[in-house]
Amino acid sequence: MPEMSQAEQAAGPTILDWLAEPATDRGLHFADTVGDGWTFVSYARLAALVARAAGRLREAGVKPGEAVPLVCPTSPAFVAGFFGALALGATPCPVAPPVAYRDPAAYVRHLSRVVELVDARVVVTTAAGAAVVPLRGVTVLTNVDTEHPGPERFEPAPPTAVVQFSSGSTGPQRGVQVSMAAMSANIAAIRSWLSYTEDDAMVSWLPLHHDMGLVGALLMPMTAGTDVWMLQPEQFLRSPARWLSPFRSGATTSVAPTFGLAHLVRRARVADLRGLDLRTWRSLVVGAEPVRGEVLDAFTHLLAPYGFEPETLLPAYGLAEATLAVTGTRSGRGRRVRILPGTLAPGQPVQVTDDTSVGVELVGSGEPLPGVQVRLLGPTGAPVPDGAAGEIEVRGCTVATGYLADDGPGRFDGVVRTGDVGFRRDGNLFVVGRLGDSTKQFGRWLFAEELESVAVARSPRPTRTVVLLGGDAEGAAVVAMVEDDLGDSAAAIGGALANRVTPARVRVYSAPEGWIARTTSGKPQRREMWRRLVSGDTTVTLRWDSLEPGATGS
Repeated sequence: MPEMSQAEQAAGPTILDWLAEPATDRGLHFADTVGDGWTFVSYARLAALVARAAGRLREAGVKPGEAVPLVCPTSPAFVAGFFGALALGATPCPVAPPVAYRDPAAYVRHLSRVVELVDARVVVTTAAGAAVVPLRGVTVLTNVDTEHPGPERFEPAPPTAVVQFSSGSTGPQRGVQVSMAAMSANIAAIRSWLSYTEDDAMVSWLPLHHDMGLVGALLMPMTAGTDVWMLQPEQFLRSPARWLSPFRSGATTSVAPTFGLAHLVRRARVADLRGLDLRTWRSLVVGAEPVRGEVLDAFTHLLAPYGFEPETLLPAYGLAEATLAVTGTRSGRGRRVRILPGTLAPGQPVQVTDDTSVGVELVGSGEPLPGVQVRLLGPTGAPVPDGAAGEIEVRGCTVATGYLADDGPGRFDGVVRTGDVGFRRDGNLFVVGRLGDSTKQFGRWLFAEELESVAVARSPRPTRTVVLLGGDAEGAAVVAMVEDDLGDSAAAIGGALANRVTPARVRVYSAPEGWIARTTSGKPQRREMWRRLVSGDTTVTLRWDSLEPGATGS
């Protein structure tokens, strides 16, 4: 291993610290692409691969302060490239691999935009990735972890630990600069929240270009020096029960969005679960998208016979602009409330009800993590009291530096207004939706996420159902899009929505498979879908309209 410079040793704890004394008996377990086995790569072996990558990057001309895009799947090559860039004082910039995009041309535009934003001269990818990364004017490095002499010593850690790209659910993806100090603070806060120690072990299938997968499932456990089992997202989608197999070997912790839990519930067979023992599983962080109570219940019901406890579920809230985690539920302290639709006017009290026929259930996302402060702001920007709806503002040492210079308002200076709406009750943050995914009607605020739970509950394809909000000649409009022919379900979905939003117009459409646009992290791109709809998309079919004679609520 190359020696660390005196400046680096004096800089304080960083995500590079594991390189100083890498363990030989712990490391990362990568799911094999053939069969159900796992390939173990020790921290000592990974450190050697990092040195090789650093050598290749230096030979390619990478200098301290530069950004290095990484177009790699979950693999030793990703880890080598990520830490190899940091070892040279450069900043890694994980980018979604081509498999995350349906349109190859759109992917090339996205990658070209990333390269332009970070002013990259070198892109790291795999041999397979190089075939679909036709970039001019940059050096494309493949297989950076192959045999190559490393530098004699590493450079000091760069001020910027990573450039993360936001999900793009409300517009173009934005490059978020996360400082080394913010990264270290957020990782420390997550470890404190989860009581994550060297006796724990992580398992994850989340993509490493996403903040939850990178920070929560890779960098956090690596700073603790623990074992990590890693699948590629496609492997999980094909065989979701494989996610659970590492708990036979002592895994204790995992992270996942709600749709991942729902996918396992839908696809897992009894034979897949036979022999499982989940009694060691003590933390499952659920976040990255709205958390649905019925999915948590179904997941718990499925796995309870194998030792899974409901207290293991830890709903959370976070975003790339705050590095990752902002709030989190502590074991046994999960909260749910049922709210009246239309009572979410910013600055006004949210009305809670026990009536399941009209209320919408929300799952609490817990309390702020150490070093993080959360405020709810009303329309004037002033804080609102507990129980009132407001825009979520995050402050503290884990807030990122800001957006790239020409891609947003610039520096955050320790404060970020998220654009998300929520309220606080009994110390718990409840996230309702985004300001960009809402509309106001007769003094009531309607949120897409809130209404989507109503549509999903009645849809034959829950994971292929979205709700869009906008306006037409009749005023506010609510649209449910389902990738299914629907049949009688169209009236059930439309009627239930109409009961909650009358007199807003409600329409239900069936759409072809693949019509729903999502970000690389799985979030619906509602604005893009609304634009396509109002532009006269002929691939969708109107199945129910509240303005048609005979249309009734249910």
